[in-house]
Amino acid sequence: MSHPLSSSDQSLAQIDGGNIAISSPDAIDEACFSVPAVRAIHNAYPNGTIVVFAPEDVAPLWRKVEEVEKVIAYNTHASARNVGQIIKDLEIEFTKSIAWENNPATSGFAQAFIPIRMGTPEKDLLPHLTHPVEVVRPIGPIEHRVRHYLFFMQKLGAIPFDKSNFLHPKRPLSGEQFRVAIVPGSDFGNSTEWPLANYVTLTRTLMDYADVTIIPSHDRPSPAIALGKKVGRPEFVFRGDDDEVLDHLATCHGLVGNDGSIPHLAAFMGTKSLVLFGPNEPLWKRPLGKQHQFIRHHVPCSPCLLAKCPLDHRCMMEITVEEVLDEMRTLFSP
Repeated sequence: MSHPLSSSDQSLAQIDGGNIAISSPDAIDEACFSVPAVRAIHNAYPNGTIVVFAPEDVAPLWRKVEEVEKVIAYNTHASARNVGQIIKDLEIEFTKSIAWENNPATSGFAQAFIPIRMGTPEKDLLPHLTHPVEVVRPIGPIEHRVRHYLFFMQKLGAIPFDKSNFLHPKRPLSGEQFRVAIVPGSDFGNSTEWPLANYVTLTRTLMDYADVTIIPSHDRPSPAIALGKKVGRPEFVFRGDDDEVLDHLATCHGLVGNDGSIPHLAAFMGTKSLVLFGPNEPLWKRPLGKQHQFIRHHVPCSPCLLAKCPLDHRCMMEITVEEVLDEMRTLFSP
């Protein structure tokens, strides 16, 4: 049976001590948005040990979060039974778990019979919870997605908006020459992609004074490979794995690219990012941090939130190379 958690229920709101299992969101952007909330729960209850369960492609960012004691990576095709068995094999006694969406880890927590399983009361998540945590927000202006996670943790007694929750991991030293990362693809769908011809012009301009690195997007590397060929420098295309890309992004002085997972990883590592928005809503899902900026053109059909544009792609087509260069000079200037 599920029991709605009230702020007066001190037996649950106090998470001090014990092992806490947390199910990472499956999407990289959502995982980035949830990091401050996980830090908040650690800072509020430092005697609790946090173990994060995450898909293999999301696990590397959690390994950079010092407040997380252990990261358990599982295959994206894993079942609840698989994750439940992983938990049993760990021989760690979890007293509580936290989940924000239904995924193999969330259902695995139920399979492993973790006693107190908290989470947001979505319909597909409720069967796996013992204690749904409902956070009611007043109707008003668009709020950044990070608040979804922070207000949840506030309900559990954490202080959500402390500066320490938003610190980026330790960065390696950057070289003296300005290094800029270009992300011409997007794993969010081709409707989010600025025309490749514009990236060619932009990259050729930047090559005159910057160390350029081209970062392939998750699940869609072809635009990055094509850009490297078109500017005659295929060696500019970064070819590291999910762990290596985080450290590589941290060596960059700036990033410019489409709305997608890579800019969120760059922002997580503390690299200033300029993101070109079209079908998505930047006020809701821009990279986390005031130092990052975005360009968007207000057109009647945006934000449509569609992966494939059914019209003329004007939200991205209207962004000019000159506009991007001007914004880069402002954002990345010393």
